[in-house]
Amino acid sequence: MYAEYKRDVSHNYLILHGESDINTASYQVRMLTGNSIPSVLKCRIQGLDGKQLFYYDITSRQSVASFYEQKKLKGGDLAMLLRGFLQIMEELAEYLVDPGQLVLCPEYMFLDVEARKVYFCCLPGYQHPVQEQFRQLTEYFLPKLDHEDPEAVDLGYGIYRRAMEPGLQLEHIKEAVYKTQNNREKEQEVKNEEKGLVAECTDTAEKKPDPERPAEEIQLENKKENIWKWAAGCAGGVLFLLGIVAAGYLGYIPGIPVELVIAAAIVLLAAGAVCMRIAEKKKRKKAQTAEWRKKVQRELEKDQRMPTVTDVPQQDLKPTDNFVCEEKPPEILLSKNVEKIIKEKIQTEKVQTETENRFQDDDGRYGETVVLSAAQMRGSASLVSREPGELAPIYLEKELTVIGKLENASDAVIPLPTISRIHARIRKCEEEYYLMDLNSRNGTSVNGRMLKPEEEYQLQDEDQVDFAQARYIFLR
Repeated sequence: MYAEYKRDVSHNYLILHGESDINTASYQVRMLTGNSIPSVLKCRIQGLDGKQLFYYDITSRQSVASFYEQKKLKGGDLAMLLRGFLQIMEELAEYLVDPGQLVLCPEYMFLDVEARKVYFCCLPGYQHPVQEQFRQLTEYFLPKLDHEDPEAVDLGYGIYRRAMEPGLQLEHIKEAVYKTQNNREKEQEVKNEEKGLVAECTDTAEKKPDPERPAEEIQLENKKENIWKWAAGCAGGVLFLLGIVAAGYLGYIPGIPVELVIAAAIVLLAAGAVCMRIAEKKKRKKAQTAEWRKKVQRELEKDQRMPTVTDVPQQDLKPTDNFVCEEKPPEILLSKNVEKIIKEKIQTEKVQTETENRFQDDDGRYGETVVLSAAQMRGSASLVSREPGELAPIYLEKELTVIGKLENASDAVIPLPTISRIHARIRKCEEEYYLMDLNSRNGTSVNGRMLKPEEEYQLQDEDQVDFAQARYIFLR
């Protein structure tokens, strides 16, 4: 079996050539082409030179081999791939498709990165035992594991030992995968509980009064609180009054005129309103007094912190420094050297602020392209937008730079609608840069020529690179 790739207007296809002639009227072929099995890539049959070729739609999907070429397999990634294998085996059994036709090669297993789902190829006439293919797949995973992730190491080597045992038992694989998932969920629950405790403590701390808050803000909160208390009191009084009226009307309060009860309730409401008003005035006066005391205390502390002649370091004092002034006492004057030091510090901070602002737009934002590796030192090569100011440059410091619009999977993000979630990649090897399109929907072109699927192009200085409508120039 061998494979080739083809691209039409807006789709990318993987074309698999079978090892033997295929009966297109067989049940297996009709099930694969006439049904939509969720984890199987959509395929169609096309005849060429007397041979039947299977076209698999791989648009906007990345092969496992390509995606993890220079990326380590973490525990969550490995669990995702193994869950995909378990799911495809269950689906093939449901549709009565021979599992021996499943192609378990990393080059022909494709990822939807955003949905975190794995898709497989089923090729009629491709008869290879699933257990042997799965063992080879686990051997492929071992050197890719992130050995700093204990979950990845435990799961990877545990599955490999299971694959080496005679007779593949899916239940054993399922047990290992979901045991790891349950452990991860428990750890996440513990972390969430810890975060909840921290948030609860933070909320409790926030509820404490802040001594630095202005009096106007405190008064406004107190006023709102008093309004709610007054409204609640009025509502309670009205309900009590309605209850008295209803009881008198029904004859439950004999011998007492209803009018007298109503008058007494009104007097009680008025007395409560007067008492609340007096208490509010006292509270406001007390808050104002406390604010004035804080203000006076701050002024006193400020006066105590003012530098004097004795606070100036001896090395800053010179015989020419004049500390005598008729208008101000000498103890609050600074030496000329100290004033110079302060002015230089202020000027330095001003220059730093202007330098930072120079790199920002009028909106206070940076360019449209988000370079996730911006914190690193800029390399010698970059992609610069052909329309100045439209897109920020992409600096190629890493050994592998992935370009797309999905932030958590791309090193350089271009947020344009025509850009695929994972659009292309640039690989650095011995100071040379190689560009490859990653099965994007709208393609990648260099100097007007559209790159073929799986084609690596060696970039030259001043090459014009187009990611769909994002137009760049490659500069060394």
